[in-house]
Amino acid sequence: MLPAPPARVWRHLTEAHLLARWWTPDDLRVSELVFEARPGGRIVHAYREAEDTDGSDPVAGYAEGAVEEVRPGERLAYRLSPLTPGGAPAFTAHVELALAPTPAGTDLDVRFRVADSTVESADFIAGVEIGFGQSLDTLAAALAAEPDPAPEPGGPEPQDTPHDSRRTP
Repeated sequence: MLPAPPARVWRHLTEAHLLARWWTPDDLRVSELVFEARPGGRIVHAYREAEDTDGSDPVAGYAEGAVEEVRPGERLAYRLSPLTPGGAPAFTAHVELALAPTPAGTDLDVRFRVADSTVESADFIAGVEIGFGQSLDTLAAALAAEPDPAPEPGGPEPQDTPHDSRRTP
């Protein structure tokens, strides 16, 4: 469960400047990110150790992929292949994200399937669940810390629902 409506969650899943805030485990930071949120769109995800603030150490990881399906606010599917130091794919992650509105925010169903793995990538694959889980925890925290946007001038007022903190008695 994520504490924001699907439209806001969608932005964090598809806009590079927002993805860069959460799309790595705790001990890493995004150093390069391209995410073209359209079918066939390119994905580049490079990351470094969190302590490497000046970029002087080698890149800790680099992955390339493509967006496969885009249904704004509902479903996003992509494939992403981390590359070995020699430039060959270590494996391919097939990721499907389905968003569903709930009274408290958004239910995010994540399906993560690994294919085409190499023996050398076994340790990396073993850490994917922990790392991706940390990333999703960071996403939830970022969404919780982000204030709800103000209504558009002349637009509809926020709905008076039990989960809306702006409700009046």
